[in-house]
Amino acid sequence: MVCPTQVKPELPRRALQEGTSGVVRAQARISGGVVKEVTILSGPRVFHAAVRSAMLQYKCVSGADDVIAVQEFEFKIE
Repeated sequence: MVCPTQVKPELPRRALQEGTSGVVRAQARISGGVVKEVTILSGPRVFHAAVRSAMLQYKCVSGADDVIAVQEFEFKIE
């Protein structure tokens, strides 16, 4: 399964103001090439909505069966 269209999550303003960095691990359920559900597995809560929103915009190439994929997102304040 490949997702040629991947949207990068935006850095939340609150994380920038607080200087919060971290890694978010998320699981997506993909059906018919579309992300149907995103579950956050770990990481700072301040990033959860941004990751969920980005992953729901992915467009993937997959078979007829549902696919579960896990991805990590790293947020760094520099």
